[in-house]
Amino acid sequence: MLYQRGWDRQRIIDLFAVIDWLLRLPQELEERLWGAVMELEQEKNMPYVTSIERIGLRRGLDQGREEGRKEGRKEGEATVLLRLIELKFGPPDAAMRKRVESADAETLLRWSERILTAASLDELFA
Repeated sequence: MLYQRGWDRQRIIDLFAVIDWLLRLPQELEERLWGAVMELEQEKNMPYVTSIERIGLRRGLDQGREEGRKEGRKEGEATVLLRLIELKFGPPDAAMRKRVESADAETLLRWSERILTAASLDELFA
């Protein structure tokens, strides 16, 4: 139907990438879907999305998901550290917030451990 509505191949692939990102079909339904897609494309003499393209799309989506998870964890760690700083030393200023929010995961972990024993912000960030 998307081809009938004038969508080009890349736009359809992009739509399926979003759908795959939002929803993972059980293996049986995924096989039925791709079987129907290939049948339709053969009937209409349209190119189908090859298994290599599907694998590439999935790998790209998986990589994007993993990067998103890492970024989410890092943001959560920064949020917790900023809250601990506020509880121990008072509200952090804008520069300190930026420093914490832009730190890498390893640095956030080191600072989060140090806050337990640090007597000052200088000691925490040393």
